[in-house]
Amino acid sequence: MAHKFHERFKLDINLDEARRRFVNRANNELISTLGMLENVSGDGEGVERFICSKLGERWKGWGCLSTIIGDDFFVHVQALEALYAHPASMPQAVVSIHQIMADTEIDIGLRWENGSFLPSGSPLLDAKLVNDVLGCLKENQYGGVATPFRKGLEHLLQSISKTQFLSDVVTDMYEALEALAKIVTGRGDKDLSANMESFIKAVQVSDTYKPILKEYIAYGNKIRHAGRDGQPKPDLTRKEVESFVYLTGVFIRLAVIEEAQA
Repeated sequence: MAHKFHERFKLDINLDEARRRFVNRANNELISTLGMLENVSGDGEGVERFICSKLGERWKGWGCLSTIIGDDFFVHVQALEALYAHPASMPQAVVSIHQIMADTEIDIGLRWENGSFLPSGSPLLDAKLVNDVLGCLKENQYGGVATPFRKGLEHLLQSISKTQFLSDVVTDMYEALEALAKIVTGRGDKDLSANMESFIKAVQVSDTYKPILKEYIAYGNKIRHAGRDGQPKPDLTRKEVESFVYLTGVFIRLAVIEEAQA
């Protein structure tokens, strides 16, 4: 038996309506949590100021957050992350965010994972090619890889409503793999094209992977250089770009997962 109200009564909830409800629930929880903190410990004002700073907005005095965040979906996503990031509000934020996500009627393009919202995709592929990869990239030596990889995930999330970010996802992921290739080959002065064969050799896989990486490089460069010198800009789909993210994860796993688990 379906548990959610809209499923039990066969109500059609589309993406726009589901996001509208998410925004309202997030707003309610943000304001409620701040009020509770202010009444119980006097921390509400400080947390509100912290959230405003995370959003890049000027704090205008106690109670201003509701006006500042308005009705924007991604502003609320960022505000919830900021609520979680502050030590005073983190315990309540965990409860609130899990409840909001549980109440959300359909897939709205994001999921909550380890203190951050990430774009939703295939749960199995996300686990192995995003979450595992992020875990292994926590080592200091991979900082130059983790930064563009995370940035690519952020752009993928933003692309849900702004498709112009899709090409940025490809650029970010390409930069992540290029940075990793420089590390594992020891050839920090070479780009990914020049490091292709050395990378395949370094991660100890067969030559079968060479044409796959070659096509990855060709595709990445086509998107990265689009719009230059009169070249047409690419017409990308979200599923195509998502697959590029997963393919990047495959190559990163080849290089770092075995080492991290050793």
